[in-house]
Amino acid sequence: MRKKKRISSGAIAPPPMIALAIIALGVVLGESWPAEIIPTPWQYIVGGAIIAAAILLMAYAFRHFGQANTPVPTRHTPSTLVTSGVYTITRNPIYLAMMLLIMGLGVTLDNVWLLLLAAVFQQIIRWGVIAREEKYLEAKFGEEYRTFKEQTRRWI
Repeated sequence: MRKKKRISSGAIAPPPMIALAIIALGVVLGESWPAEIIPTPWQYIVGGAIIAAAILLMAYAFRHFGQANTPVPTRHTPSTLVTSGVYTITRNPIYLAMMLLIMGLGVTLDNVWLLLLAAVFQQIIRWGVIAREEKYLEAKFGEEYRTFKEQTRRWI
């Protein structure tokens, strides 16, 4: 029997769905057990800045995928290894942006649950997505990916 060639990383779920589930859980917990910790207007100023940084980081990362003409979703086979731009600073700028978005929403909504769940998101992404992606990318791109891993940190 021939082994079926893997065409995606095998992530446990699409990362945006994981982020949305974490946000939904945090909002529900925040409504059920509110814990205000950040005074107005600072929650909007600081939270807005974090959200803006997350959006800019994600847009910049998507731009580099577009320039390389390779798909972003984890369920699609990448045609090129993207190692330029923001990818010289972090191997996972899109996941970092998602985590920053969760944190920014936590600050803006004054929701301590979202801030705590950002750490849960990081661990789910680390073990359920990134670990699988790394194996897949190393098998697909070989030495080029191993060199990239040595030169560029995972989160920052």
